[in-house]
Amino acid sequence: MHKPLSCMREGRIAYIQDIVGCPKRKRHLEEMGFTPGSPVEVCKCCCKGPLVVTIRGSKMMLGQEMAQDIMVR
Repeated sequence: MHKPLSCMREGRIAYIQDIVGCPKRKRHLEEMGFTPGSPVEVCKCCCKGPLVVTIRGSKMMLGQEMAQDIMVR
């Protein structure tokens, strides 16, 4: 079952399945390392604020809108 990264809870690890949305944003996220099959850990999330995630050994902050385009399982 796929769901948006924005729905993940803190401390959970998921694997990226796909990136949806406009091609420009998809390419940008892939360049940041958000590629299918990559594990991503949600380090911190706020209800409607940004998420802090760890991917490929780096911590990054994502807005809710971007996190909704990253589908994980």
